[in-house]
Amino acid sequence: MVPFDAIINSLKETVILFDRNGRMIFINKSGEELFRKSSKDMEGKRFSRLVPGERKISPLIRKTVAEERSFRGKSVSITLGRKINVDFSLSPFYTHDRVGGAILSLSENLSLADREDHDQESLVYLLGSISHEIKNPLGGIKGAAQLLRLHTPDRSLAEYTDLIIRETDRLNAILQDYLTICRKPSFHPVNIHEVVEKAVTILAVPIKKAGISLKRLYDPSLPQVRGDESKLLQVFLNIIKNALESMVRGGTIDISTAPSQELFGDHGKTKRMARISITDTGKGMTDAELQKIFIPFFTRKKGGTGIGLSLSKRIISDHGGMIRVQSTKGSGTSFSLYLPFQDNE
Repeated sequence: MVPFDAIINSLKETVILFDRNGRMIFINKSGEELFRKSSKDMEGKRFSRLVPGERKISPLIRKTVAEERSFRGKSVSITLGRKINVDFSLSPFYTHDRVGGAILSLSENLSLADREDHDQESLVYLLGSISHEIKNPLGGIKGAAQLLRLHTPDRSLAEYTDLIIRETDRLNAILQDYLTICRKPSFHPVNIHEVVEKAVTILAVPIKKAGISLKRLYDPSLPQVRGDESKLLQVFLNIIKNALESMVRGGTIDISTAPSQELFGDHGKTKRMARISITDTGKGMTDAELQKIFIPFFTRKKGGTGIGLSLSKRIISDHGGMIRVQSTKGSGTSFSLYLPFQDNE
């Protein structure tokens, strides 16, 4: 007969046994891989200690034992050094006709990050397709308006043809931005401070009009990053503009650069990245809003499209970097962008 442990350890799902007091007494191999810890390191700990901040599964472990009933849940977000999405089931187990504890099964679902990435892929494809389809007739409309202005003797119509031409130019510029975002990055060494300063210069007038104080603290020794300047400029414009719009009147935007304190793994090696932080004193976000900000078409702004941050995340990901966000409702938001150094390649 095949040993029980061998069967449990061959399962892809994580299986954890808790005693009557809610302390872990067993975890299978898949669980060790999921938590990235050995069973010895986790033994005797409650689930709330294994997953700090988790508030859905932990109380149900106690209820499973106390009420001798089973529970199930789908698409629960937990953080294990990274955010993952799991389905779970909880059931009591019995020893000698009494409840011995609870057995928890965790099945990793498509992670929230993977869902966002999938949504972003679809969004980029959609934007690229629509932009290409619109650009050609838009060019025809502009050409027709130019011919109409040239061959119409009635100058009173000029203001209308000029309006058509201006608006087609404006739409064409927007479509060109989308097409720029949709193309793959063209990498070369980039001075990240020059890109940030360009974004600040473009937004200087609305920042001044809003009475916002802009503070910069750059590390002059920061090496060049590997990037696509035009795409990175779009990211900084999106994030600084969001910071600007989060403040009704007055406030502060802090922009700083430095090597990351964190070490990131890559092909068995660890390395630091460039970290660019953009912090505002705006209205901030709730935890629920914070989980959705990178989802395409999610927006809290009236008239917003909800694609700026989603595409920004896609651009940074294409660069081999990442974005982290911290926010407190009423106290502002901080974006930290991580980009690989050129000499890490």
